[in-house]
Amino acid sequence: QMMELIRSAYDWWIAKLRAIRHSKPPEPPMRLRLHEAGHAVVGYRFGYTQQGIMLREDDTGETSQQYATGMDDDMSVRLQTETIISMAGFAVTLEYPEYRTGALRIGGDVQSELVNAAIIHRIDPAMGSTDEIMDSLWVRARLAARNNKPLIQAVAARLDHYGFWTGEDVQRIIDECEKELDH
Repeated sequence: QMMELIRSAYDWWIAKLRAIRHSKPPEPPMRLRLHEAGHAVVGYRFGYTQQGIMLREDDTGETSQQYATGMDDDMSVRLQTETIISMAGFAVTLEYPEYRTGALRIGGDVQSELVNAAIIHRIDPAMGSTDEIMDSLWVRARLAARNNKPLIQAVAARLDHYGFWTGEDVQRIIDECEKELDH
């Protein structure tokens, strides 16, 4: 009888461990994948070099990229571009009605976007107030998301597991997806 008790306790623990392991879907949710693919593809379109994408099991992600800057770069243009890239993840999510409810949870880095807009206003007051700059960059981010939707979808489909993709991985995925879409 004691052996039976031990066996059932053991079975219970195995079942519990299996339940924990399988309670998390093996693939990251498409909302998260589209969001990060949005940053990557829009950054790529603006000539930024991909440095990597991280998808974490708590369903947060990160896309890093770098622009090869020169001394004579226009700081206002660069900040505008980087703000559009930052806004693009959120903008992509809004392109899919089924993800709108979860969209606010993955809004972009609004604080740094506001700081950028304030700096752009200081550099170039003719562009308008910080709010007006935010509005115009948001319009451009929405356009970038819409205009690149097929490529963003294709890239998101390849981000099929939690973990890290190197810059080379991301660039290869974008290149392969572009080729497939051209055919």
